[in-house]
Amino acid sequence: MMTNLWTDIDAIARLARSGQKAADASNGRSAEPITPPAGTFPPFPGRREFDIHAVDSPARVVTGDSYDFFFVNEETLAIVMADVSGKGIPAALLVGVTRSMVRHLSAVSSSPGDTLSRVNRILYQTELGAMYVTIFLGWYDTRTGRCVYANAGHPRPFRIVADGAAVPFGEVTGPILGILDLDRYVTKEAELGVGDKLVLYTDGVTDATAPDGEFFGVRRLADLLSRNSAQPVDRLCRIVADRVDEFQAHARQDDTTILALQRNL
Repeated sequence: MMTNLWTDIDAIARLARSGQKAADASNGRSAEPITPPAGTFPPFPGRREFDIHAVDSPARVVTGDSYDFFFVNEETLAIVMADVSGKGIPAALLVGVTRSMVRHLSAVSSSPGDTLSRVNRILYQTELGAMYVTIFLGWYDTRTGRCVYANAGHPRPFRIVADGAAVPFGEVTGPILGILDLDRYVTKEAELGVGDKLVLYTDGVTDATAPDGEFFGVRRLADLLSRNSAQPVDRLCRIVADRVDEFQAHARQDDTTILALQRNL
């Protein structure tokens, strides 16, 4: 598996660098944004312990953001939110291979931190230049609400608690992936109570800019989540995506992605 993975990364790295040169030559211009096909939701209709939904809005035809969810084992759901530097084809290529690595390596890792350590080692040795990845990887125990996680330079998620307050979840446990030769990313843990929601997002949400130059910001996002805390996860994601788009007068400058998980039992 690792031999094939290395081959894939080397090929995609070359394509990413080639794509970046092409993007530079055209001053970064691309076709008008399109909305990609919606994912299949609910993705696990037989699981009543949680609800999950995500919305992604690319700034260009393709996106450098990535969300993912998959079962590490029968009771542990991996949730992923990642953002690659740059936009367009180079970023999309790198985010695709990073997604594949996280899935492959989670199966042979002892923790989210171990997974990110392995991913970082490969990306660093691939020599991606100025490209890098921020990522949040959580392993959520669907029985207990316990979430072990590692956060490599990604915006901290929000947890919406029973009284409707949106509070920061966890902490950043290591630097961005692909830049530094680090052997260990720390794993931390937190817990969701029954009814709590966990909201992951990329910096295209909080860095969205209004025509007057004002940023959407973390505080505005927290207030929006709190005001809509009773909404189901699909509606909550859509509310955030629509509000961010309206804030920047529908002139999207960066990819924006939101994922929400609710503990039901």
